[in-house]
Amino acid sequence: MKKKVLILSLLLPLFFLNSCVKLGFKEATVKVKVTEFFIPQSGVTVCMFDEHKGPGTSFFEPIFANKKVVTEDNGIAYFELSSKDLSFVDSQTTVYFGVFAGSDTDAVVLGTGAITIKDGETKTVHIKL
Repeated sequence: MKKKVLILSLLLPLFFLNSCVKLGFKEATVKVKVTEFFIPQSGVTVCMFDEHKGPGTSFFEPIFANKKVVTEDNGIAYFELSSKDLSFVDSQTTVYFGVFAGSDTDAVVLGTGAITIKDGETKTVHIKL
């Protein structure tokens, strides 16, 4: 009997902590549309950066991207974001996107976009090359 109580007392906090983590889970979706002369561009790598690595910082290079997604045939890259990818402050955050040419460490910016997104939202950003 004591063994069952001990095991239950050890497992109960784990169930409680697990439920708290699930309640705090946040997610959002960003669609990044990439076009050149109004034509959707497929096969283009889009890099995502958090608010600390946006344009104007030395970290706005592909090597420092938080996430990279390649555009589909329709020219859209879908970023499924969670609290693991972003730091939601006051249930919103700003993310930056960039398309680059060249290597990860010596890249040229072809186009950028930014968006402020809240938990549960789906938004679209358009990058024109």
